[in-house]
Amino acid sequence: MHTTTHIHARMNQRGIRKELVSLALDLGRIEGDRYVLDTKTIRAEMSELRRKLKFLDDADRKGGVVVVAAGDSLVTTYRADSFCRAMTKTINS
Repeated sequence: MHTTTHIHARMNQRGIRKELVSLALDLGRIEGDRYVLDTKTIRAEMSELRRKLKFLDDADRKGGVVVVAAGDSLVTTYRADSFCRAMTKTINS
């Protein structure tokens, strides 16, 4: 979206960084010509990010996670650090 000199001046005056403007555009609800990012939406988004961070921490502790798919079916899953390429070569030979 094109930004005007007016919005840049107001951002500077009000201490609103461009990242906050981007968040309002991405997450805010549209009310006429406005994008409103209220505290209720902010808290809900923060809660979702905390939940995702918890799962990412869990995946990191497992050394990553691999999911094997065939077509529309999920076949198996395992820790990414448990994969043994030498064993695969032996099986496929």
